Parts: sequence; structure tokens; C-alpha cells
Amino acid sequence: MDRDNKYYIYIRSFLLLVIFLILHYLYRWFPSIVISLFSGINESVYQHLKLAFYSYLILTIIEFTVFRKKIDNKKTFFFSHIFSAIIFPWFIFILFLIAAMFYGERNFIVEIIHANIVIYLSTLSISLFEYEIKDVEFSKRVNGLILLLSVILVIEFTVFTFNLPWHDIFANPYA
Repeated sequence: MDRDNKYYIYIRSFLLLVIFLILHYLYRWFPSIVISLFSGINESVYQHLKLAFYSYLILTIIEFTVFRKKIDNKKTFFFSHIFSAIIFPWFIFILFLIAAMFYGERNFIVEIIHANIVIYLSTLSISLFEYEIKDVEFSKRVNGLILLLSVILVIEFTVFTFNLPWHDIFANPYA
């Protein structure tokens, strides 16, 4: 399949959803320090943001491996994907809050269905966004900023996996 195929964006979005769901449960299935670095350790908002970031990085590796020979400019591929990995968690965060506007009391089944719909819509949204910026050549300063932000995120996700501060975003709603 070609990255420019009109159906690829839906396949890509579904693949990203699958990666996200695998990472979501991976720590429960195989609890270890290594897996906890990129998998969710609880149901907090922050852990879901971590899942989104790492899911996107895994998708980037898969896409690069599959389409390596068809990618004309590997630098633009790399930086557009890393930038998308940085903002993908916020797509999820923004769309997830929509439900809070319409229903107040928590319903576990509704929340699970809603969460999966949000993840897919977020993956579709980021895929559309990614498609539009895939050929953008960022300046050296922006590339540096993208790298800096991604390194900061990796450090934060690692530190906060082992040392959770007390803030609502880190709270496990089911604990």
C-alpha cells in the first residue's frame, strides 16, 4: 500500500489504535520495569498521554520500516512524525473532555466505549494532520525544539513512571 492512498489514513489510524490498546494493557499482562517505561501503569490521564506518545513513536518505526524506500526526504519524515508524536496526546485529551460536557455521572461501559471512539478519532485526526505536514521542512531551530520537547517528554514519562507527583493529572481514578 502507498502512503498517498486515500484508504491508508484509515488503516494507519486503526493500526495506531491497536498499538495504543496493546501498550495500554501490556504492563498488566507483563509487569516489568522495562515495560512500565512505555506502557501505562495505571488509568491516570498522564499514563494515557504517555501511551499516545509511545504508540505514535512505534507507528513511526513501523511506517519507516515499511516505506523506507519510498520516503524521499527522511529528515522531513522524521521531524513531522516526532512533532505529531508530541501533539498526539493533546488531540486525545481535547476530544476526551467532550463527553464531560454531556454526561456528569460516570458510567464505566459508556466511558470505555467513549474512550475507544476518542482514541480512534484522535488517531484519524493526527493522521490527517500528519499527512498535511509530511513534506514540510522545518527550520533548524524548529527541528531543535522538536527534539528538545521529545527528549523532555521521554524524561518526564520515565521519571513520572517511578515517582508520581500529586496532581490530578497523575491520579488513578480507579484507585
